[in-house]
Amino acid sequence: MERRQTNDDPVIYEGQVVDSEGVSFMETQDPEADKGGSFNNLASSVRDVAQKTGEVINKATEQLGKATESIGKAIDSALAARDHVVMVRVNDEALKKIDALAQSGIFKSRSEAAAFLISEGVKSQSELFDRIEQKIGEIERLKSELRGIVSES
Repeated sequence: MERRQTNDDPVIYEGQVVDSEGVSFMETQDPEADKGGSFNNLASSVRDVAQKTGEVINKATEQLGKATESIGKAIDSALAARDHVVMVRVNDEALKKIDALAQSGIFKSRSEAAAFLISEGVKSQSELFDRIEQKIGEIERLKSELRGIVSES
């Protein structure tokens, strides 16, 4: 809200202001009364915004560093013991993703990228693999039982 007086009277500005805690109040200011104070208030506000922006950037950088470290550990873990060779055919979409990982420099080769993706897939489906292992154990037990029956006859 702006209220102006006659040309001879000083201009008084009124407006709603919100402080740093979100509380709003009405402020009336006579620009002739404190010209330097307005500038100081603006400078102070700019400093506050810059400081808060810096804090947000620092937190984001810290979180990114932690995420990068976590991804690095996952990659190292997936590539640590690659003792077995598996030939696999993939579709065009999977190949594009594997190539993107290799071309980005995250992995040295398609082989490393594929090994990482397989390792992460196995981890994400750990409950399924636990159930499969249980069923395989049951199947082995039943086969052994059948071999015992056949050898008795």
